[in-house]
Amino acid sequence: MFKLLACIDASQYAQSVCDYSAWVATRLDASVELLHVIQRKDSMAARHDLSGALGLGARSSLMEELVSIEEAEAKVAREQGRALLAASGQRLRDAGVGQVTILHRHGGIVETIIEREADADLVVIGKRGASADFAKGHLGSKVERVVRQSVKPVLVANRAFKPVERAFIAFDGGQSARKAVSFVATSALFEGVEVHLVLVGSDDGKNRDSVRWASEVLGDRCKRAEIIGGDVDRALTADAQQIGADLLVMGAYGHTPLRTMIVGSTTTAMVSRLMLPVLLFR
Repeated sequence: MFKLLACIDASQYAQSVCDYSAWVATRLDASVELLHVIQRKDSMAARHDLSGALGLGARSSLMEELVSIEEAEAKVAREQGRALLAASGQRLRDAGVGQVTILHRHGGIVETIIEREADADLVVIGKRGASADFAKGHLGSKVERVVRQSVKPVLVANRAFKPVERAFIAFDGGQSARKAVSFVATSALFEGVEVHLVLVGSDDGKNRDSVRWASEVLGDRCKRAEIIGGDVDRALTADAQQIGADLLVMGAYGHTPLRTMIVGSTTTAMVSRLMLPVLLFR
């Protein structure tokens, strides 16, 4: 059975992660593992830094107070996590997901996700986490690390769920982009979804062959496959907006201008402009 790993936290993306997970799960008759991670804190180092300049008596009193505060904060975090998981699990079941399992973990977020994805076929995560300063459209640093380290497809959810009727494949002919095309062509997830595929580049033999291959693989699911010119992110953004795309599909990252644009050393202009969920393949 197809299995999703849905990663939630207290951010505003938790609901859309559940909604996109439900969309995938109900179309694929998939199970969902709902994961919430309480982050590990380096409290011992913090206590040492703070108490080093204090006298012995004050230091002992401060240590006891800080330990008490940390224990209280940990209890609150556990209770908040349980409540979040309970509400999110119910949201998935109400949306028609038959198999939902709950996992509450302590530790590093990225490390835990990478560990748990070994048993999953697809990872769903929000564009930014609760601990990140909000910057419109930008990928959170932990989300970017997950995308870079994951070997499974990753669906990066935007803030508000919208049923997917049109999918836009940003194609560059590379290996990961071909993997994305093959998934779209064969998965029941894209049955009835209007698929547009665009390659930004020169209209030469190599690119024509790549687009022809993609069109043949996609078959009847492909409404349009073509080569367009211009600046990569601007051309793709304009095209996706023009067709009213609901989902962007592409290779996760690489050395071509297209893939480094999406997950590179800085946040991507295209993800910011389109405000769409992105399905990324390695």
